[in-house]
Amino acid sequence: MNRLADTRRILATLLLALWFGGFTFYALVVVPTGHQVLGSKVRQGLITQLVTQRLNALAGVTLAALLWQLVASRGAGGSTGSRRVAWISWTVLAVSLAALVLLHPLMDALLDAPRRVVLDDDRFYSLHRVYLIVSTVQWLAGLVCLIWLLQPPQRR
Repeated sequence: MNRLADTRRILATLLLALWFGGFTFYALVVVPTGHQVLGSKVRQGLITQLVTQRLNALAGVTLAALLWQLVASRGAGGSTGSRRVAWISWTVLAVSLAALVLLHPLMDALLDAPRRVVLDDDRFYSLHRVYLIVSTVQWLAGLVCLIWLLQPPQRR
């Protein structure tokens, strides 16, 4: 392998690990701790509102690095099936990111941040449920991409 290929693979892996790890840590540790400390789902939600915007931006950068890796590794041998799974996973990541970016302003419009209230509970929590489902699908696709990246290059 050449230096550019190594750098590209390491960059894609590190970005994916940063996004995936940040996403996982936030969901498993920060959100429940925030609920406990702040005593309010709405207050924690206002923090989550800002954090998810940053996570989504990081996901966009990660998608670009993954795309570069996928395109560049096309002729590098290895398993066609494995690359096909990686492409499908990348596509799921991209579509889910687009969905999350579209859902965000719809949910934001239902929050009154200065007063710390949700303006329409039913609509907000319906959209939030969809956001969580799409996020879970995105997380799973990210896991598949991470597994693909961590395989030795000749097996990908």
